[in-house]
Amino acid sequence: MSDVAPGTRITMGLWRRFRRAWLKVRFPRASWGRGCDVRSGLRLHLSPRGELRVGPQVVLDRDATIECAGKLDIGARTIFGHHCTLAAKESVHIGEDCLLAEMVSIRDHDHRFDDFDIPIRDQGATCAPVWIGNNVWLAARVVVVKGITIGDGAIIGAGAVVTKNIPAGAIAVGVPARVVKMRPGAPG
Repeated sequence: MSDVAPGTRITMGLWRRFRRAWLKVRFPRASWGRGCDVRSGLRLHLSPRGELRVGPQVVLDRDATIECAGKLDIGARTIFGHHCTLAAKESVHIGEDCLLAEMVSIRDHDHRFDDFDIPIRDQGATCAPVWIGNNVWLAARVVVVKGITIGDGAIIGAGAVVTKNIPAGAIAVGVPARVVKMRPGAPG
């Protein structure tokens, strides 16, 4: 049995439905799956060419930031902890049944810094797609940079910075993240 009173569950359910309806009105080009739970403080910046698709039963905990100028796809039943940041100028895909702990940052772009005489902010960005498979766990404060693929069932330890592709079923930790072992029963 749940510790939450039945009246509170009803109120929470109605509030989630209201918030989802408000998001559909406020961001009509975004697609919100059935049963999404978007908590308070969401900062969503959806550019005119941005495409956001959030699968069913996704949970976005409080104070999430989503910047979408490209394509951002979040699979069903994926759960985000508080203060996560997702930024897509080109393409970010997050699979189904993923767990992203608090303060995870995923970006498909980085600043250019080729010319020392021009301020970095004026040099534009470089972009490369990010692909995160199904059933992936990104622990607290993980950073995923542009051009990365993380295979199905991988686990990335807290505080890791993912700068290279991680195979399916791998456990990776550190800065930069490196594979320390494979999960039991992992492919390969």
